[in-house]
Amino acid sequence: MGIAASYTMHLYCDCRQCTDGKYQSPDFGEYIGTSWAGCAKEARKDGWRISADKTRAFCARA
Repeated sequence: MGIAASYTMHLYCDCRQCTDGKYQSPDFGEYIGTSWAGCAKEARKDGWRISADKTRAFCARA
């Protein structure tokens, strides 16, 4: 039996519009890959911006 390993990244938008309630709910993204870098690459393709210290994410509408 093989072992499967993967990485899951859940992103919630930290932009002012999402956190102050301008939108009905904060934007959310979920990405699955074999590494953090792979997940981040897919998220960036969808327009997400991830801070250099990897603690904040901003959606495409920000």
